[in-house]
Amino acid sequence: MTTPLPDGLVDYLNKRDAERAEAVTQFLGRLTDREHTLMREAAVMGYVQGRRHPQDEDHPKDTVTLRLVIDAALDLPDLYPAVAAVEEQVTTTKLEYFVVVRQPDGTWEQASSSSTDTAYIQRQLARMQANNPDWECRINWLATTHTTGPIPRIVPAA
Repeated sequence: MTTPLPDGLVDYLNKRDAERAEAVTQFLGRLTDREHTLMREAAVMGYVQGRRHPQDEDHPKDTVTLRLVIDAALDLPDLYPAVAAVEEQVTTTKLEYFVVVRQPDGTWEQASSSSTDTAYIQRQLARMQANNPDWECRINWLATTHTTGPIPRIVPAA
């Protein structure tokens, strides 16, 4: 015979379940369709691999599991098109630096041009600090990533 949980505890657990479900919804809402599909395909294949794992054996480490999941997803490109499409994609990243200055309201505003040359930006920062010793300045960076390739079949968010 089991003892029923107090109503307050049941209400708390139900509230936490709803909060966690909303956190997942918010997280998925921040992903692009491509990211959502890649995550979905990897999660599904991870679940499949976990279900196939012999119960009497230790589970492999994360890196081994990741490799098993990718291998299995690549082996079934019709079921995991976003993973399969990655092989045909080209991703480039451009890293640029620039000087920012703290404004009276506490925000930071860009105060120089952007450059991929770190020595140039360091000279910009030194010059700005020398000319304006009361200003709080720092170097910020911006990474711009472009991925090109065939558009994989994207699974709509459910």
